[in-house]
Amino acid sequence: MAVQLCFGAFPVFGKIALAEVSPFVLAAFRAVAGALVIGLLARPRLRRESALSAREHAELFGLALLGIVGNQVLFISGLHRSTATNAALISAMIPVFTLALAALFRVDTPSLRRLVGVPLALSGALLLMNLGQVDLSSRTALGDAMLVLNCLSYAAFLVGSRRILRRRDALAVTAWLFRYGAVPILALALPGLLRFQPAEVSATGWAAVAGILVFPTLAAYSLNIWALARTGPSTAAVYVYLQPLVAAALAWAVLGERPVPRTVLAALLIFAGLALATFPARRPQSNGAGRPNR
Repeated sequence: MAVQLCFGAFPVFGKIALAEVSPFVLAAFRAVAGALVIGLLARPRLRRESALSAREHAELFGLALLGIVGNQVLFISGLHRSTATNAALISAMIPVFTLALAALFRVDTPSLRRLVGVPLALSGALLLMNLGQVDLSSRTALGDAMLVLNCLSYAAFLVGSRRILRRRDALAVTAWLFRYGAVPILALALPGLLRFQPAEVSATGWAAVAGILVFPTLAAYSLNIWALARTGPSTAAVYVYLQPLVAAALAWAVLGERPVPRTVLAALLIFAGLALATFPARRPQSNGAGRPNR
């Protein structure tokens, strides 16, 4: 839940920051900040960890391409070529993709509760969106394709990271992910970085950049990896459906947009779906002789 609160803050800070800083430059700031700050915080744990094998380095590099590079670059590029409504609609497919990939690679076994809970939460998220503004014309086709690839990339990251998190410290893994992810993002952002003029960014713009670095970057990624080490990828993914509720709450608090009955119904559907998909089924109680009651 904390991860989605952090990611949900991105539209608020991003609306201000992206008015003065280009998307790829902002992505470079996020990658470098993650590599430096999380690397510094993880240093004591990295020293206690045994040396990574060549296979583990390759695994972390692949995960960085999926969860850091693919997640940030594909989303920014897709959003630039599509619409915010399309992006919100397509992003709602992340838990569905995660559930399918986790079942395909036998990382998570989809229970009946989860198979009911994910569509239920999805229906609540769709209810919050203005589907009448969805644009599926050829004008947005390339951007929509990038957004779909972004969802698949992030879902594959959630599923793929489960294995190494069983062996390695979560914060140490996060540090390695940002180290490997920073280099490709810096290479893609280099033309924009060479033209970037820091003095032209206002104090408000820098404050928004700082907010993006602290909440949707450092806190969100660190907490997400920590959570993935303690739960399954499908459970982590279904919490994505809290993001529309975070956006609605911020619109109410910041913009004064009063919630309508549809918002309340959507919230009930989302929380009901989350409860079914994430809360474990009740275990049989012991009868005191070491056997479950039947």
